[in-house]
Amino acid sequence: MDASNYLAKIKLNPKFIDFTKEELEEFVSYCKVETFEKGEMIIKEGSKGDKFYIIVEGQAGVSKSITEEVVFFITTLNEGEFFGEMAILTNHPRSANVFAKTDITLLSFDSIAYDTLKRENKLLFSKLNSIFAVTLAERLYKVEERIKLILKASLIKDII
Repeated sequence: MDASNYLAKIKLNPKFIDFTKEELEEFVSYCKVETFEKGEMIIKEGSKGDKFYIIVEGQAGVSKSITEEVVFFITTLNEGEFFGEMAILTNHPRSANVFAKTDITLLSFDSIAYDTLKRENKLLFSKLNSIFAVTLAERLYKVEERIKLILKASLIKDII
């Protein structure tokens, strides 16, 4: 199926609200459709990555490896949400595992498309980066809140 068939799914994410129809169409023209079966690994923590994904059908799970045997489940991502943007921005290894919680259809946007967009449409490139920045800030806030809860629980445990 062609990536343009999934425009409505991208609009489910309120972060894309400022994109015009034409901008969304142009953005999607750079994307490829990828599918994964339930349980299949999409991103492996520590691996090199060169694309990010938008979920257009299904759900993905995000987890972090604590040790080889211990994996911490972080969250579930739903239609309209995206992941993997840090690989495009930083070229660092993947920071978490992402797996298909259900059969899943994704739009992928790779680093070549990112560089092309940077050259060909600076406004759209800027809007995409703004979405990345907001998303990363929100995720950082959630991590900080979890750390606070863990520290509070640890302090209470020490007092008792």
